[in-house]
Amino acid sequence: MGIIYGPVPSRRLGMSLGVDPIPRLTCTFDCVYCQLGRKRCKVRGPEEVTEPFPDPEEIANGVREALAKHEHIDYITFSGSGEPTLNPGLGEAVELIRRFTDVPIALITNSSLLTRADVFDAAESFDLALPSLDAGEQDTFVRIDRPAYGFEIDEIAAAIGRLAREVPVWLEVMLVQSDKYGSNADDEAISAIIEKVGVIAPCEVDLNTCVRPPEEPVDSVSEERLNRIRARMEASLTGIPIVVVPHRAKAHSRLIREDEIEAEIMRILAVRPCTTVDLSDSLGINPAEVGKYLARLSEAGRIERRVQEGRLYYATKDG
Repeated sequence: MGIIYGPVPSRRLGMSLGVDPIPRLTCTFDCVYCQLGRKRCKVRGPEEVTEPFPDPEEIANGVREALAKHEHIDYITFSGSGEPTLNPGLGEAVELIRRFTDVPIALITNSSLLTRADVFDAAESFDLALPSLDAGEQDTFVRIDRPAYGFEIDEIAAAIGRLAREVPVWLEVMLVQSDKYGSNADDEAISAIIEKVGVIAPCEVDLNTCVRPPEEPVDSVSEERLNRIRARMEASLTGIPIVVVPHRAKAHSRLIREDEIEAEIMRILAVRPCTTVDLSDSLGINPAEVGKYLARLSEAGRIERRVQEGRLYYATKDG
């Protein structure tokens, strides 16, 4: 997969042009709910990454080319197949992109490296930050996020709080349950999360659960349970909007030429499993047409089918 992917319909950001600024599947965490499966390379920081990072000019040039092809982009989003803040050139890349576009730039991060001064400075340069906080105490953090050695949830939460005083922060809380790994959605775990959120004071909290199929034995939390948690958090966190993230976003326009469709499907699926309708929304073509491409790619052995809660998803073989 290249550095730039999409645009893809995001449940939070509309049509999002994705930037993957790191070697594929390189992360500081190995979250049990990750839709791409276990990380190929789990590290404590960029000094442990042996593959080269895309440089800022390469990233900016890719964004410039993509913007020239697509009429409607709501956000340029640094995210991808692992932790984007591992790239030491993140802040410089944002600075270069701002020279040729006013499209807002968002950072989706697992929050782990915000404790580092250089990463924090880079995060401040974004228009919007969407950090994750999946636990309020260390035991649940280790069970659900499976961090590399040395990360402490108290330090990470404190860093998110500092960032929330500098840029708009939408805090994402991913809630799951599992016979193997336990849950971060029980009453005790939610109490600890509420305590941390109160200190962080984000612009809003987005409650999420695993909609696309993870490779680990992890189940989503029911909508009824999410709404009960939302109500509890609202009662405790006065003035902070608590949002249950919707399961679908709509595309705004046809986004790519016909001769690019197959390659674009592969780029999107390399980032996350999708249903036929997800791809239809992203590509701006009808589901029947998308189905033809999916059938061809499946027959060629380039993608595989997965079923999650009765819904059929497609994913790349290594993702």
